[in-house]
Amino acid sequence: MEDDTLTTLKILIIGESGVGKSSLLLRFTDDTFDPEQTATIGVDFKVKTISVDGNKAKLAIWDTAGQERFRTLTPMYDVTRRETFTKLDNWLNELETYCTRNDLVKMLVGNKIDKENHDLDRAEG
Repeated sequence: MEDDTLTTLKILIIGESGVGKSSLLLRFTDDTFDPEQTATIGVDFKVKTISVDGNKAKLAIWDTAGQERFRTLTPMYDVTRRETFTKLDNWLNELETYCTRNDLVKMLVGNKIDKENHDLDRAEG
């Protein structure tokens, strides 16, 4: 760890396949967007250092594939597809089952809000 970095935070992005996990990661880390983004195979990993109130933190971000076979490695949902929302309980249960820490912070992200024909509105989410 660098001398001026306060901490390293580990972030895991999980959710159903095709909800936009990789797109979210690339926008945050590289400020890019590819509308033809291919599916993640296995796990992708990026590091980004941010500064908050003058303190540096290193973010180690893991982007997981949403396929069932990777579920034990890995909640995010696509507002245009209701089934990604209804399966959130499965992802949260996976976190509880496989996480070794009790101070886990969870954040739910509704993605693809720029698309037409939402299956879910903000209030329901």
